[in-house]
Amino acid sequence: MENILEKDDTQAFAPKFSYKEDLSGIRKSISPHLYKSNFLKAIMYMGVAIGFYIFCLTILSVTFANNLWYLYPLAWFIGGTGVTSMFVLGHDLAHSSFFKSNRWNDFWGHLALLVPLYPYYAWKYSHNAHHKQTNLLEMNPKDIYYDNAWIPLTVRQYKALRRMRPSKARTYKLGRMLPPFGAFMHNILTHFYPEKFNETQRKKVILSYFSLGISMILISSSIYSVTHSIFAIFHFYILPALFFSFWMSLYTYQHHTSTEMDFYSKDEWNPYKGQILSTYNSLSPKWFSLLHLNIDIHTPHHISTAIPSYNLREAYNELKKSEFSKDIQEGKINFSYYFSQIKTCHLWDESKKQYIKFSEI
Repeated sequence: MENILEKDDTQAFAPKFSYKEDLSGIRKSISPHLYKSNFLKAIMYMGVAIGFYIFCLTILSVTFANNLWYLYPLAWFIGGTGVTSMFVLGHDLAHSSFFKSNRWNDFWGHLALLVPLYPYYAWKYSHNAHHKQTNLLEMNPKDIYYDNAWIPLTVRQYKALRRMRPSKARTYKLGRMLPPFGAFMHNILTHFYPEKFNETQRKKVILSYFSLGISMILISSSIYSVTHSIFAIFHFYILPALFFSFWMSLYTYQHHTSTEMDFYSKDEWNPYKGQILSTYNSLSPKWFSLLHLNIDIHTPHHISTAIPSYNLREAYNELKKSEFSKDIQEGKINFSYYFSQIKTCHLWDESKKQYIKFSEI
């Protein structure tokens, strides 16, 4: 059980909690072997992600080669679905749980996150902060060490931002009303400012910028040398990465952001509330869940990021048979529900402890 805690060194809000408030009890309800990496399973899951991405590239190639322009949007959406597989692979590698070797995790993680255009180390450090402080209503624009995954502004914060930084308030509003844009802006505003990371992390973050930049140039040049078309760079690389933002926002909205979830002040928050009571399992059909490496099975992932994606389903089955099953929230992935949430999940009213719309203030 020595590997249950996340392997990261992010700064975080970390007071002491009682047994009923922390995750020590619920972690023991999952078998110890599910916290350990398995090389053969890892290779198989990597093969699923890469294989599905290649399949999506094939569809993009067919539409491009035959100039099926009326199918381009569909091809980009399918491509974005394949990009999501590579992103989830990179996400798992960034948690240092996929392979036993951290060097392997970081090497393959850099390659996987080239596809959705994410700088690996910046994503790794930022996302670990989300896991340490899930649904904690704390913001710090000077760094990334708070839960930056779709935490809403409070009414008070939004009014102050609208008064002092109206352009940022408009960006926030657009991101909440058009979540794929919000997911894209989250990548830009959270991960591409090295000064937001501490000094020990900054060198690695800059290394990821360099790796991403050089790789984008090489990939774009290769596409152009084969097709002699600048549009092809967008068709095969840029636009599928942008369409991936739809899946990024959908999963995150249904996992943590919807009206079914609560958000907490520092005085109210504890790990059990954040990781368990404020995490929803938006379940896909098993075949589709496999393509996205079980990202829809989310509560075990928030119990411990040491549980690799290929063990999430088994861990979830054990969790549902445990004494903690009453606190596990789940439902089928629902596109209409997602679009209805976009109309509501704007600002958090701390006095009412619920969302209110922009039109209500």
